[in-house]
Amino acid sequence: MRQQCKNPNGLANMETIKDSQVRKPVRFNSLDKAKAYLKSKGYRFRQAFSFKEDRSMLYQGKRGWVKISSSKDYLNKTSMEQGTVWNIIQM
Repeated sequence: MRQQCKNPNGLANMETIKDSQVRKPVRFNSLDKAKAYLKSKGYRFRQAFSFKEDRSMLYQGKRGWVKISSSKDYLNKTSMEQGTVWNIIQM
């Protein structure tokens, strides 16, 4: 039988746990690498959106939809070099 949490910080702790479980986007330096990754996971291309330098694409798979979007960011954690980075976000 379940009991209610008697810890006054219990609800705050649960919110912290939920926040920590948010998935971080998978990042790639190349669009070809991102597409190959999605293909290996079983996703299929559905639609593309482009406006100036902002580009994004939608893919559909068994686990739902994902979005690939471009952004200008650091290419890796150790360099100060910036360029186009492709983020894969679960929707």
